Amino acid sequence: MQEGGSFWATFGGAAGAPEASALEKLLKTPGCSVEALLDEEEVIQEFKTGNPSLVARLSEPDALKVLMDFITREPSPEASSARCFRYPFVAVELMTCAPGKFLDALNEEAMDHLWSFLSTTTPSKVNPVLAGYFSRTATALLGKQRKEILDYIRRKDQLEEFLRRIHLRSIAELFARLLSAENQSQVVFQTNDLMMRLMNRWQEQDADSDAQENITLVIAELLSQKDSLCWIEDLTQQLTSPNTVRFLIDHIFTRPSGVPPAMSLLTTVILHTAAGLKDGMTEACASTPTLSPLSPHATMMNEEDVVSLDEPAVAEAAASRGALSPPSTPQTTLRSATSEEWMERRRATLMREVAGHFPRLRDLLDNSLEEAPQEMTMPQGSIPAAGGTTLEVISLISTVARSGLDVILEAVLSNQLLPRCVEVFFRHPWSNLLHNSVKQLLLEVLSGGDSLRQQLVRQLLKEARLAERIVSEYAADAQWKKQRHERVGYMGHLFLLSCELQDYGSRCPEVGEILASTPGWPDVLARIDATQKVHREQLGGGVPASDRGLASSNVVSQREKEEATEQSAACPSWSQRVSGGYLSQEPTDLQVACQDSSAPPPGVMNGLDVHAEGPEGPMPNGQGEHDGQPAPRELAVDTEPEEAFDSFDPGSPTAPRGAETQGTSQSNG
Repeated sequence: MQEGGSFWATFGGAAGAPEASALEKLLKTPGCSVEALLDEEEVIQEFKTGNPSLVARLSEPDALKVLMDFITREPSPEASSARCFRYPFVAVELMTCAPGKFLDALNEEAMDHLWSFLSTTTPSKVNPVLAGYFSRTATALLGKQRKEILDYIRRKDQLEEFLRRIHLRSIAELFARLLSAENQSQVVFQTNDLMMRLMNRWQEQDADSDAQENITLVIAELLSQKDSLCWIEDLTQQLTSPNTVRFLIDHIFTRPSGVPPAMSLLTTVILHTAAGLKDGMTEACASTPTLSPLSPHATMMNEEDVVSLDEPAVAEAAASRGALSPPSTPQTTLRSATSEEWMERRRATLMREVAGHFPRLRDLLDNSLEEAPQEMTMPQGSIPAAGGTTLEVISLISTVARSGLDVILEAVLSNQLLPRCVEVFFRHPWSNLLHNSVKQLLLEVLSGGDSLRQQLVRQLLKEARLAERIVSEYAADAQWKKQRHERVGYMGHLFLLSCELQDYGSRCPEVGEILASTPGWPDVLARIDATQKVHREQLGGGVPASDRGLASSNVVSQREKEEATEQSAACPSWSQRVSGGYLSQEPTDLQVACQDSSAPPPGVMNGLDVHAEGPEGPMPNGQGEHDGQPAPRELAVDTEPEEAFDSFDPGSPTAPRGAETQGTSQSNG
């Protein structure tokens, strides 16, 4: 018995008890260091499961300070590799999976250590890795102790610290999460002048900085949460104000390097403001870039989703809001009866302000057309590059035009933007983004028959000479010899525009006369008809006539009849076999068909009796019944029947294997 005890003691503790792990032994050591605990592999799993000894040790004030230092402090130059990499990572993992007892131990001093990261480091010298660790820790704590964390941030008033470090993507994500307040108690920062402070921060940054992109993404994230954001009316009013639009437009002309971010922000505001106005506008909202880790996917903004600040009740609430803590917009019902009217006013203000800057955009397009474009090397050779400024300007014009508002279309007409956009379209044959923007603009013009759009169409045909240029492009494309290489990249766009022009001409006699008088337009229509015919044809040439009865419906459409006629004209022999049923019925006995005469009777081809019937009638697909089993398929000999069997010699060297035996059995029979 004693020997057995010694044996089991070899694999465990005394009396067969399980041996303590290295982490448990370390926790029993007086004054064990936090670094030693973080070196253990199982520390994260044990902490997540709530190991009492481990949670108690890490909840002590000195351990909390060490953990926060790992997350927010730069290691010294002589620090070990574990201090630079492992300890910060494990500390963040512990904070994200911390049990409730550990979270309850987080005191004011520990929170000061964590949030001092925003104030103790110079914005330009912030370590982006530590910024990511800090943001992840703050986000985890915000999800588990939201009220306590929001109260702490509200007391510290750290809005300016966030704005100074918004060039860091992780800080921008945390900032957007803090702004996504669903009710009044969750609002942390002042919101009445937030957009102007963001614009000032935008202007202070260089075009190479990430601050402009992050500001755009923060605003897009807030707009995408309009259904739950409690201060959406303040945000919408600030974004659609003339000052904001004027600031962005001025930024385009004063800082050419900042054109793409300014246009991106302005387009984002227009898309979300005009969402719900037309179905086509909402499609673009879904593709608006957002800070994806922060919230669910962007939802579409409806026209009636913003409450009116001009209403007496709302104005009274806004006036009394300043005395409340926190100073923010109270949660409102975004489905009021007057929200659509208020939103229409905000939209009209925004569009009117944008349309007022169309002359400046026209001059910018003129300059881009006059300047010598930069050349790009492509497989097709050197081609002129469109340039980011030209692309962004046309994209903005197309976006606002798709709203369908008269104030925008009138500005497009008076500033003669259509001829310039068409010229840019044909000058850059391989810019697909440019082609799509111009196509959307022209489709919007061709979408209605009102007098304003008719004037735009006339300008499109007379001043821009769109029909003549389409004819020229189709003629050049017909002479193109390199079939494996496209001549230009916009022929598909021209096909769609030609179809729309022809449909518009059928509705508007004046436009139809202009198209009919254009030399070469009938040739374009012929090419369009040929292309549409190819698009309508089924792959593989359609369903044969004999198999159409297998479909769910036995009714043969007029189109199917026309296809059958076309098939018969293209391949008479094949159509004759299909219509005669040669592919649906086959014989079961070749010898019976071959014993009649050398000339096959009607219904017999090459010795095949296509009308042979079994006991139960016709045998489809060459299958009869023999003792309840399918009859074997016979090999058809492509010779005259009688000559084949008269000249057949079973003993000849060319006879197939088994033929001699088969002939003997037949003679014996």
